[in-house]
Amino acid sequence: MELSSGALGNSTPLAITSDDEHTEGHESRAETPQEQDEEEEDAASAVEAEQEEEDPPSSPPVVQEIPRKKRLGRPPKNRPPGWDTPDRNDDASDRGTPRRGRGRGRGGFRGKPRGGPSFVTRVPIDKEGNTMEVIDDEVALAEDPEGEQKVDKLGNLLGGREYRVRVFTILGRGQRKYMLSTEPARCTGFRDSYLFFTKHLQLYKIIIDDVEKRDLIDREIIPHSYKGRAIGVVTARSVFREFGAKIIVGGKRVIDDYYTAKARESYVEGELADPHDRLPAPGEPYNKNQYVAWHGASAVYHTSGPTVPTANGKIIPGKRKVAITSANWQIEHARASRFVENFLFLYLCKN
Repeated sequence: MELSSGALGNSTPLAITSDDEHTEGHESRAETPQEQDEEEEDAASAVEAEQEEEDPPSSPPVVQEIPRKKRLGRPPKNRPPGWDTPDRNDDASDRGTPRRGRGRGRGGFRGKPRGGPSFVTRVPIDKEGNTMEVIDDEVALAEDPEGEQKVDKLGNLLGGREYRVRVFTILGRGQRKYMLSTEPARCTGFRDSYLFFTKHLQLYKIIIDDVEKRDLIDREIIPHSYKGRAIGVVTARSVFREFGAKIIVGGKRVIDDYYTAKARESYVEGELADPHDRLPAPGEPYNKNQYVAWHGASAVYHTSGPTVPTANGKIIPGKRKVAITSANWQIEHARASRFVENFLFLYLCKN
């Protein structure tokens, strides 16, 4: 309320304000730092609340399970809980093709699948490293006019000649003649077919499939125990072209060679290609089973008896002869060198 100047005489009129006006006066003054901080916190809280209202509610945290390591070996008799529970992390894309079982019973086959090829057939190359063409299961080479008069295109020998090993046809491959790769390898002096094909790059090895293998078993060309092995064959024509008289019964140089001109430069015409071959008596068949593994051919490479003379049936100590092969020649060479070094050392010590 206001008092008039007349009531107070000539004094200067005073303005009396109400409590509300005092409050407004206090608010118009500068705010203190503490009040400013409180207002800023309130504003920040309001902004966060608005953002929470605008943003969708966050999803609950995902707990990533550690994939269970595949258990190896035979399962225990008393299986703990959760042993057979499938892993939920394995989806269809990870599994791919369905997994096969462990085989037949506890003794299932754990190696490579049986009955199929053990390796991919080697691509034939020449001495310069160029790939050679394969036609009718054999490497395409230049023909010799004189050699073509001794063998036909299917591998049949002409002029009364006979192979020293067995020849046969294969189901689905026509009348072409083939040989088991191990038989011509042993006939020509190789321990196995691996070296046979490694040393003669113009021979092409063929791995037959299960159907062809079953047919050879039914015809008793290979034993039933070979049904799970990789069987390699080679055409008879290519073997004759490579070895000539050496693969012929009683073969004579130049006369029974395919490349006549080349043989004439290296050998004497008419001499036996293999003087140590046991030829049959006139009228008797040649023993082709001597190069067949299941007919005793492998016994040549696995002798169990002593290879040196014995005294009273006992092996003389220190006189045992060891057959040197590509697998043991290094260790045998080292042992022989050590023996010589010890002998020289003792000799020098005595003198």
